[in-house]
Amino acid sequence: MMLDVDNQAQAIRMLLFIRHAWHLAEELPLPQLHPAPESGTSAMPRETDPKLWEQRWRQTWLEAWGAQTQGSYRAPGTAQSLAATEHLSENDFWTAKYGTAGLDWAAFQQWEQMFDPAFGLGLDPVLRSPQVHPVLLAAWERGLRKLTVVPWAGFCVHRLSDSHLVTSFDTAASRPLLTRALAEWLRTPLE
Repeated sequence: MMLDVDNQAQAIRMLLFIRHAWHLAEELPLPQLHPAPESGTSAMPRETDPKLWEQRWRQTWLEAWGAQTQGSYRAPGTAQSLAATEHLSENDFWTAKYGTAGLDWAAFQQWEQMFDPAFGLGLDPVLRSPQVHPVLLAAWERGLRKLTVVPWAGFCVHRLSDSHLVTSFDTAASRPLLTRALAEWLRTPLE
């Protein structure tokens, strides 16, 4: 059994940082960030209409999640299932499309450093624990192949696709919460 664990997901974290700093798509039902980043001097560039930035963010959000998986998927905060399109590379995210205008790169990097596995966020002990392993094995037998961990607060579980679970660092680092998240992934169909 081999589960691909992505606790980097920089394209997703960049979009979460931009959403937070620029106050975009605030009506999307996404969990709060944990820890919440300091925005520094990040601010939406004024030379472009805010509605266009919102549209760009939403499209890039869908594309970034589509690049994370195969087949049909449902991006966090959205209700509809989408068909995966041609996968984007890791370089095809926000800064490759729109540059770094309006982003305080140092603030983003400081936030990014909090998630470095070298600082104690390794998930192997939790995944291998006797409490989690039976449920993980059942999920793997039902097709789970990838776990993406993002900086959301508290217990979070999102079935991105029939082979992909998205959860928070808080959830992934807790044996009881990860067991619960895996059980929910098993019960929840992709809609």
